[in-house]
Amino acid sequence: MSTPLTAQLDFPADPMRTYDLVTDEGYVHAVAEATGGQDIKVEVIATADGGSTVTSTRSLAPRVPGYAKALVGDKITLQEKRVYGPAAPDGTRIGTVNVSFDGLPVRVEGLLTLASSGEGSTICLEAKINASVPFVGGKVEKFALEQVQEFLLRETQVARDRLS
Repeated sequence: MSTPLTAQLDFPADPMRTYDLVTDEGYVHAVAEATGGQDIKVEVIATADGGSTVTSTRSLAPRVPGYAKALVGDKITLQEKRVYGPAAPDGTRIGTVNVSFDGLPVRVEGLLTLASSGEGSTICLEAKINASVPFVGGKVEKFALEQVQEFLLRETQVARDRLS
């Protein structure tokens, strides 16, 4: 069982400037803080092909519904990895995203596309949320979907603040 996640983050900058932003350690740290993260660690590694791997880890205070409280302790540790491939001639980049939660049977996995759009650029996310929890897996996935959408909204706000 999995729940599809489709999202689009709009950036008021061309793909090159947007890529520079989303692979900046300070930006990734600011996004983690804006989503309530603590104990934040960020690492950005450039790859030989002109892409990069952005890894972040952060702890979050659990804000979960009653049916999920038994799964979660005092905090949730989230690990996110975004891999961006090299730029195409028009600046488009294809990549992947993987999010896991230490000790929880929930994962988010999917594809990222950074491309030009109108006067700016977008990152389109096509992913699946998988929660391998008997009986309540669908509810957990739905809750995770809402949380991811909220986090992406906060990321968009951080990006607009940094790009304006």
